[in-house]
Amino acid sequence: MGSTPATSRALYADENGKLVVRHVPFPEPHEGELLIKVLYSGVNPADTKSIDFFGLKNFVTGTEFCGEVLESKTLASTSFEAGDIVAGVVSWGQNPPWRWGTHQEFMTIPASLAWKVPENLPPQAAAGLSIVGLTAATGLFNDIGLPLPPSVAKGTPDEGVVAPEGTLVIWGSATSIGMAAIQFARAARVSSIIAIASSMRHEYLKTLGATQAFDYNDRDVTEKVKLALKSTSGTIWALDARGSPESQALLKKAIPQHDKAVLASVMLGGDPEYKRIMGARHFDVEFELPGGQKMTWRKDMAAADRHWRGLNWAVENYGAPGGYVPTPVRVFEGSGEDAIKEVYNVKNMSTFGKLVLKHPLK
Repeated sequence: MGSTPATSRALYADENGKLVVRHVPFPEPHEGELLIKVLYSGVNPADTKSIDFFGLKNFVTGTEFCGEVLESKTLASTSFEAGDIVAGVVSWGQNPPWRWGTHQEFMTIPASLAWKVPENLPPQAAAGLSIVGLTAATGLFNDIGLPLPPSVAKGTPDEGVVAPEGTLVIWGSATSIGMAAIQFARAARVSSIIAIASSMRHEYLKTLGATQAFDYNDRDVTEKVKLALKSTSGTIWALDARGSPESQALLKKAIPQHDKAVLASVMLGGDPEYKRIMGARHFDVEFELPGGQKMTWRKDMAAADRHWRGLNWAVENYGAPGGYVPTPVRVFEGSGEDAIKEVYNVKNMSTFGKLVLKHPLK
């Protein structure tokens, strides 16, 4: 790497919870951690929503990345080598260390949270796959109870099970998580998948595996979806991939009376009838709300095994015929100040596909 720089240019949430560009100290990896030169970092709504919802401040933002492993004194304690291209997701929580934030030029990550990027997966796509893949996978294969795709189910209770009977309905199907969920459900052999999204995305969503599509801008959309669901045999699985009080309410309204219905949402609060999807189950997550209430997700390695298997299906079948269709990726290359504007656009759900930031920011 040559001489070690003194600082790492980062997107930082300051003492007021406002995103700013800041030069933070060059990270020093702890035992079992990798030192990473970040090539691309993935942008997610939670990058800024977590600041507002949990009152977080004074930390480097970002939770997923793709980068190059650098030489460090801790590298020998891991299974990686300098020069490896890896991706991963870092631990969430109340006070994440600066060195773990992914929206910066250099970072560290526990080696157990990183995975090698295969040659079939472009690094800019890998940077935005971990959160989307793990969240969609844990939502489907843990929270609403779909079986794993047969190709990644070996050695699990899902090995050899029959195809699930029922209908999956997704509000926010054109979000990155929604598009991943459609494909995971197809791989899990769900034969009926209803996508709720803007009409301009319907044909594309059908190429991913949706069997019906409805426009959320239609004032009668809930009644139309309810009518389509009335003939469902088996289970109605309802996934709110948009993650807002409004989307939770509208999706719930679209579910008819049925013997068995399971609801899950990417929103970490709201209607208690929804299961709250936590996108990573391989580490403890704890937040304290500004009013003092705590929200905790304990590490669950059985659940983590299932969401990693789901993500592995996407990685192994990325771009293959009948496999995982790449989510449209938009690469931002520019100044840190302009990058902040892009991050807030993602918070407002005003972009299509996955945004990744190229590093170093200018």
